[in-house]
Parts: sequence; C-alpha cells; structure tokens
Amino acid sequence: MINALINKYAFFSRPFLLLRLLKTPTIAGVTLTMSLLGGLTGCQKQTDNPSTSNQSASNSSATTVSSNAVINTQLPTVYATTNVWGSVAKAVGGDKVNVIVGVDDLSQDPHDYQATATDKLNITKSAVMLVNGGGYDDWGMSLAESVSHKPVVINAVALSGLSPNTDNAADEPAGEHQHDTQHEIKTADPQPSDHTHVHSEVPSEVHSEVHSHSHGDFNEHVFFSLDTAKKVAEAVNKQLAATSPANQAIYAKNTQQFIQQIDALKVKAKQIGQQKAITAFATEPVIGYLLADMGIKDVTPKAYVVQSETDAGVSVKVLNDSKSLLSNKQVGLLVVNAQTEDATSKQLITLAKASTVPVVAVYETLPDGVTSYTQFIEKTLDDFAAATR
Repeated sequence: MINALINKYAFFSRPFLLLRLLKTPTIAGVTLTMSLLGGLTGCQKQTDNPSTSNQSASNSSATTVSSNAVINTQLPTVYATTNVWGSVAKAVGGDKVNVIVGVDDLSQDPHDYQATATDKLNITKSAVMLVNGGGYDDWGMSLAESVSHKPVVINAVALSGLSPNTDNAADEPAGEHQHDTQHEIKTADPQPSDHTHVHSEVPSEVHSEVHSHSHGDFNEHVFFSLDTAKKVAEAVNKQLAATSPANQAIYAKNTQQFIQQIDALKVKAKQIGQQKAITAFATEPVIGYLLADMGIKDVTPKAYVVQSETDAGVSVKVLNDSKSLLSNKQVGLLVVNAQTEDATSKQLITLAKASTVPVVAVYETLPDGVTSYTQFIEKTLDDFAAATR
C-alpha cells in the first residue's frame, strides 16, 4: 500500500510536501509514523539529488528491493524489470549494490507494464540490467537499447537454456553491434570464466512488440526455474565483480550462499511430491518449472491452455470439460495466478472450493511480506505442501 502511494504521488521527493503530509495522521487508512518517514528516506524514487549520492553502503542495504531506491554512487547499480529478479541481484550484491526495479506492484501484470521516464533514467544510470526475456518484459529490452549509456543486459531466458528458440545468450551491453533487424541483440557466452563475445540472433517471439500474456509452446516464466535462478546469480556475480573489483570476494561469497540455499529448496521441492501421485490444473503455465521440481503433474487440457491465451478466451465446451475435472475430483489441485484472475479463473476457483479441491495461488512479483527470492520460492513450496497434505 505504501509503495503504491509513493509511486502515485511522486511529490514525496519534495521535502516541504512530505512534511505537510506527515502532519496528517493517516493517508487512505495508513498511519504515518517515524518508521514510514525512514522508509521514504531510504526507498524514494532515484533522483539526481546530491544529498543522497554519498550515503554509506549500509544505508543502501535494505533487504527488500523496490522501484524506489537511494543510490550510493560508490556502488554499482542493477536495474531489474521485476522485483523477483531484483531480489536475486540483491542476494548477490548484498549491501554492496544498488538495486532498482520496474514492476514492484502486486496489482501489475509484468507483461503489460508501461515503462516510465523514470525507468529510462534509472536504466541509464545502471551498470547492469536484469531482464526475464522470452517476450515477458520486452519493454525493458526496448528501453535498454534506446538509452545512450547502455548497461550490460543479463537475459534470464537466454541463460536458462530452456527455450528452443534462443541460443545461450547471456550478458552484453544492450544494442551493441546492432543490425538492421529488430530481433538481433549482441550477447556474451554465459560461462562466467569466458570473456569472449558471440553473436546471438533472437527470434521474433522474444522481442515481440505485443505485450500480451502469450506463452506459445515455451513457458517464459523462468523465475520459477531454480536452475535458472542460480545461473542468473552467477551472471550477476560476474558483472558486479567486473564493475566493483574491490567487492569481488563479497559477491562471490553471497553467490555461493545463494546457490546453496537454492539447492536446499530443490530438495524441499522434491519432497512435496515424493511417493505421491499429485496432479494439478493450472489456469496459466506460470509455475510450470517449479511444478516439475515438486513432482506434480500438470494435467491442464491442451485446449484450455491454447484458448486461454486468445482474445476470445476459453470456449464453453472446453470450460465445461475443465469444470468436470474439478467437480469429479480428477485433479488434486487448482493452481491460479493471483495477479491475473479473470471471469473464467474465478468460476474455476468457486467450483474447486465447492468440490473441496485445494486452490493454490502463485505470484509473478513478490507477495506481501516476502522480501527475498528464497523466501518467494519457499513460500510457494509451503503453500503447495500445505495443499497436498
């Protein structure tokens, strides 16, 4: 709620208006306290205000990442298109990195995010930019290629090796050696120890200009791929170390700890479906990679998956067939995207509850109370574990 207010009222960056607001007991039911004042001071929109440029590293080491950040100019800055990927960058950089994110709102579908002039300014000031890729956040790639000072772009889909339509592209200054096609980007070999550059041609589905929630045969939600998260962390470590050699040992230690935590989460995920035959109907394929790690079989009808991605939506017949799966308890779980509910998914939720089929909600950005990537995954796993007991 507070972040939403801050994003909406950009004048919070002007002290005299902030002081006026602080005299008011509440704003939209949110009590303004000294802790809120501290939050605004440490997490405001990045500006050129020189009074914030020389803050110590400890002042920029908030556990959470958001679209609001105080920049320590002595440290490298990473811009991430979502707070999920931003939390991976923060796990690696700790208090030796500035992390700014674009999508930081549970009510916002990252596919449909409308970038602002502030996003462009923040990208210009960043040494590294972290994108999901795969058509998920094309707005970010477009901005990165449009700025004069181009950050090194880490593309999670390209690093993942999961997409059959992209090479193992990883991190390279955005727009470098551009050609006359909008579907080409310059990228680097993903191996951390290899500094040779290779060219990768990214197909149209990766750089589509249509910001729809379209998946095709590839699930671009690689932030739910634990192996991909580790690869991204390694790539961030490499770039931060190159940008800030003095902190190289800290980045390496943080990365090692992060990878160990992810490996522990993989073990936890496997235990959920161990020696069980759990099936799930997913209104969207968002959670697909983590479902596989949990050993949960996705039995969503292909016709539902295909039709749900069209403007016309799911046909009456396909919807009725899907409802039968729930009412007859032919699936063990209903998995829904909490951030993109529509009339169809609401009908399925109502039916699932009436049929005592557990419903698990998943998220594309950090839910309330979650401040790190490992917490994000652990909460998701805990929700599935509770639903399958």
